Amino acid sequence: MASNPLTLKLLINKQSNHVIYAESGKDFVDILLSFLTMPVSSIIRLTTRHPKIGSLNSLYESVEDLDVHYMQTKACKNMLLHPRSAAEEQYENLVIDIDEDTNPTEYYVCPLWVCAYRTHCLVSTVANAKCRCGQVMHRRLYRKKGDDGIDGRDGGFVKGGTGFMISDDLNVFPVSTSKSLELIRKAAVSESTVLEQRNVNVGRREVLHLLNCMLHSKTPLTDVFLEEKDMVDGINLDLNVMNLNLKDVGVDFNDIAQPQTEKEIETETDSKKVSLKLLMSKSNNRVLYAEGGEEFPNLLFSFLTFPLGSIVKCLGGTTTMGCLDNLYKSVEGLNNNDYMRSEECKAMLLDPKLALHFGCQNQLLQIEEQVPYQPTLSVCESCNCFGPYIKDYGNWICSHEVSKVQLSTLNPKFPNVVMEHGGAFMAGPAMFMVTDELIVKPLSPISGISLLNGLNINNNDLEERFVKVGKEEALSILKASLISKTVLSDVFSSKKPQQKYIMLYGKKFPFP
Repeated sequence: MASNPLTLKLLINKQSNHVIYAESGKDFVDILLSFLTMPVSSIIRLTTRHPKIGSLNSLYESVEDLDVHYMQTKACKNMLLHPRSAAEEQYENLVIDIDEDTNPTEYYVCPLWVCAYRTHCLVSTVANAKCRCGQVMHRRLYRKKGDDGIDGRDGGFVKGGTGFMISDDLNVFPVSTSKSLELIRKAAVSESTVLEQRNVNVGRREVLHLLNCMLHSKTPLTDVFLEEKDMVDGINLDLNVMNLNLKDVGVDFNDIAQPQTEKEIETETDSKKVSLKLLMSKSNNRVLYAEGGEEFPNLLFSFLTFPLGSIVKCLGGTTTMGCLDNLYKSVEGLNNNDYMRSEECKAMLLDPKLALHFGCQNQLLQIEEQVPYQPTLSVCESCNCFGPYIKDYGNWICSHEVSKVQLSTLNPKFPNVVMEHGGAFMAGPAMFMVTDELIVKPLSPISGISLLNGLNINNNDLEERFVKVGKEEALSILKASLISKTVLSDVFSSKKPQQKYIMLYGKKFPFP
């Protein structure tokens, strides 16, 4: 993947020292839209964890501190701290390598030829996994660029040859004079002499800064580029546009993306809900911490694997995080045929999937996994060998006729040989405590007492409540975790303990 700087053209209001909008081609917009496909853990790691993203940083640090024996496998901890993206192949086409510390997915097969090709036909994305035959799967295979069937000459998400405008709050539009005038008027520009064109260089540093500002600011372009010193040039513009009416240039306000309608919460059985015991402060109606089995940390930690776009979709386009919602709605407003490379690319941004095997069996929010990749091995039965690539047959030199076999990918969340979806990150049975800020630790009465002492809570002020976490509560926790340091209190403190009922003679009566 290349990491070449690119140039962005800014229109600036010198009077207020704000970016009105930026003009760019495909390369910068592809980078901007790729943010929607990035898992939360990757963003926390890349933005050096400052400023914090609500309470999600607490979850990330909890995984770092948690002993691996609380996980189903050693791979689970790495999957949570370095989750894969289902759009990984698209990243290869970006001009700037955003996550240069993460290598493409690696594939390993059994070193025994007959096992890899004929007996078990297994492949692992984790080195040194155990094959069904007992051998360690350490023979590495390589996936060549373009194996996904996407034309690498025009990769990414949007079509080449099209210009785009990006407002300071990250609304993305096709280039348009009418839209330019609208943004200038919105910026309350009174004199054309206060407008300036400025070209700035954009490298990895600026991209990461923009990613961070997108989540915390309403003016990320201004925050990133007007404090930079390496500008290419500055040109004063003398535009005679102040007396034009937007109707004169045909502004169509129907082109502006509208917010999504609120999602309905589906009904679910109690068997799928997660039970929690909350320790509350009666005086301020605050959750001090929650106690529960491994199912609750498994739910919370799974948030770290969610792509940003899937979170926006789950919450109906109302995350209230910086300009993230604007970026998402911009994709909704871009016409498939004119600007997006394909319907698949648009869906990859608006409904990004989890990478293969990153979904959990009892995931309450039910974010889908990507369609399983079907690795194929090229083999030669005459000389008992196989090629170094998967799903590639043309570049392997063998004098004999080669055949191919489809491999089954192991699910790294299972300690034994399993190819099916599902599973969980956390091992059980185990009990955990979760603080209001979503710090997760193994349950320890001593740790609980230390926490209460630190908060200066009197024993007489304590109250226990029992709640169940279903889809509705999981969505509320997810939304609060993006922006709050008191997640459990935000979700549960206003709720009274759930009333229990008893059935007598076909009627339901409150149970004391």
